[in-house]
Amino acid sequence: MPINQSVYIKKSVGYGGVNQFQDAKVVQAQLNAQLPAVHTRLAVDGRCGPVTIATIRSFQKLVVGLRNPDGRVDPNGKTLIAMNSPGSEAKWRQILAVDRAKWGGDSARWSQEKKLASMNPGFRVKVMAVLGALSKRGFEPKVFYGWRSVEVQLELVKKGRSKVKFSFHNAQKPNGIPNSYAADIIDRRWAWTAAAEQNGFWDALGAEAKERGLVWGGDWTSFKDVAHIQGRRNSELVTVKRESGL
Repeated sequence: MPINQSVYIKKSVGYGGVNQFQDAKVVQAQLNAQLPAVHTRLAVDGRCGPVTIATIRSFQKLVVGLRNPDGRVDPNGKTLIAMNSPGSEAKWRQILAVDRAKWGGDSARWSQEKKLASMNPGFRVKVMAVLGALSKRGFEPKVFYGWRSVEVQLELVKKGRSKVKFSFHNAQKPNGIPNSYAADIIDRRWAWTAAAEQNGFWDALGAEAKERGLVWGGDWTSFKDVAHIQGRRNSELVTVKRESGL
């Protein structure tokens, strides 16, 4: 889609904006015209929801160079001027390519630090607290999965290891950067062997997770997932998928 050099809006669009229907459609369409191929396209529906706002912030940070992007496009403001400028798409694509390259490869083989970094910041703090509490109990906890791709998720479904084609592990920011709300935690000595249950690791994991308001997969009745903890309720899965731009 070619960039329209003459777009304008009557009122502000985005976080805290007036968000008139036609103005929002103009911003969404112009962002889509500039979005690199790796970035999920916005629905041009005139509704300025969390995905549109997150995309505006991404554009402001990576292309406009704002340190504190506010997620709003104002008439004749810096963001709209940049959206109408040639070369923005190329700059955005280059920066995103570097950012996304950091998250390549088999996420199960990432370092513990990288797995933690792939999680939503608020969820990460709680996971680190769980890991610390388990260590104090004498266990040797290890994050097996933080974030993982949708492609890996579909493979797990085929193998019968998951029931959902999109999970909280797959959560990302609209620009494709990992933002997982789930973690699979094992004891590095026992993994998923019977010894983990015999030594009380799963029960301890569930107790420490729930102590911090997290969901434990061991409580599920239809499909127990004893290594799994997550930061949002199952009823929020559709919302998280939409926030991820997927």
